[in-house]
Amino acid sequence: MKKIFISASDGYQLSALYATPVGSSCGTAIISSATGIKKEFYIHFAKYLVQHGYIVLLYDYRGVGESSPKGMVKPDAFMHEWGILDMNAILNYMVFEKGHREIIWVGHCIGAQLTGFLRNTQYVKKVIAVNAASGYWGYLPFPRRAIAWIFSYMVSPLLLKLYGYGSLGKEDMDKNIPKNVYQEWQNWCKSKNYYQQFLTDHFNTDKFYNFRIPVTSVYTSDDYMANFKTAQSILNFYPNAPSRIIKLQVERYTEYKVGHAGIFRKKFHRDLWTELMSLIDS
Repeated sequence: MKKIFISASDGYQLSALYATPVGSSCGTAIISSATGIKKEFYIHFAKYLVQHGYIVLLYDYRGVGESSPKGMVKPDAFMHEWGILDMNAILNYMVFEKGHREIIWVGHCIGAQLTGFLRNTQYVKKVIAVNAASGYWGYLPFPRRAIAWIFSYMVSPLLLKLYGYGSLGKEDMDKNIPKNVYQEWQNWCKSKNYYQQFLTDHFNTDKFYNFRIPVTSVYTSDDYMANFKTAQSILNFYPNAPSRIIKLQVERYTEYKVGHAGIFRKKFHRDLWTELMSLIDS
């Protein structure tokens, strides 16, 4: 995959990987990461799409991975800028620089939640939202609900006070999340309305009423964050978009734990990836 840098409208340089299939292509896909997960985590799935004829681009949000170069102070980015600035920069690059149309947006968690901020949606064919669930702690099952409450109200403020940045501390993630991104995300997760207050305060609306691109929300049955209620709570922000929810019963496909991000791991290329591919191809 070719490494490139894409300029956002404010001049910020976003690191991205771009690949094309041998011969003609059957479509174009953008893979948009979950919170704090670096683009390299999705490389095997991206290559799988390329092998099946797709042009693919994946990227890091500002403050994450190679969009926050070593030795560089973490930018004072906010999570909403991932949608308003970064996602639009990526889409515009693919449309106006590369000439692609009918783009399939494969968004993992926040990578699908913020697609309402996309402006040139006429060039997007559909959104595949993978484990795109509301982060509100109250919607989680017990005991995860209690753990999430402690994390949001006690651990997170302490981390920010001690280190000046948020930390997810998980494999394949950029462990040091910019302070404002982390803080804004945690504030959203404390509300059952998630980012609705942000939309009201900054855009004088409570939903993305102008977003009319079809959205397929697919979640894995062993992801403690994703269930029908939390997936639907995100789709509620897109009242005029044709939508559906699909639950993948992972035990039908594998004996391994899949969880929130595992569906993109290479070991699932013979089973779960075929399910994702069928949604992308359809």
